[in-house]
Amino acid sequence: MERRLQHVFLMGPMGAGKSTVAQYLRQEMGYVRYSMATPVEAVLDIAAPWLKGASKTVRRPYLQRTGRFLRGFKPNPMLLAAEEVLRHTVSPIVIDDGRTMEEAVWADQHGFLVIVLTASEFVRRRRILERDGELPDMRTHEDETEQQWRYARGLVIDTSDLTEDEMCQMVRAAIEFRRMERCKREE
Repeated sequence: MERRLQHVFLMGPMGAGKSTVAQYLRQEMGYVRYSMATPVEAVLDIAAPWLKGASKTVRRPYLQRTGRFLRGFKPNPMLLAAEEVLRHTVSPIVIDDGRTMEEAVWADQHGFLVIVLTASEFVRRRRILERDGELPDMRTHEDETEQQWRYARGLVIDTSDLTEDEMCQMVRAAIEFRRMERCKREE
């Protein structure tokens, strides 16, 4: 019996390591990386084409507002788009930009391993500065979608004192552990 890898849903604040882990899972374990922001970016690119080439720091507040707008629809078009990807992808999927409780619950209901990555504010600010070359406006951190990760249920991994390799290995170990648990239940 084939033992498939479990889908992974990553949540956490900016700079906690979500993108780093997702890139690792894609390159080293064959995961397909999907972003919940894909529909948000598509709408923003239509609504504000002048922002297409702007830096991440400039685009982020607009993405947040657009995401809040889209999440207001029922059913949530972002979740509908993710379900479409689930239906048409045979490889395991990693979503690295979970933002809300609704998204975390959806991920859990669809068999994802929900992992919440955290890190101290100092470490996150350093990582963001290294990655983007600038820090986002403080209002960006105050956005409700940047806060809901605190309430998500899932495996919590504090990456503050971890190297990129260590955080990736911890997530990999969590995936393998969950897969072994699933195999035992199936036997």
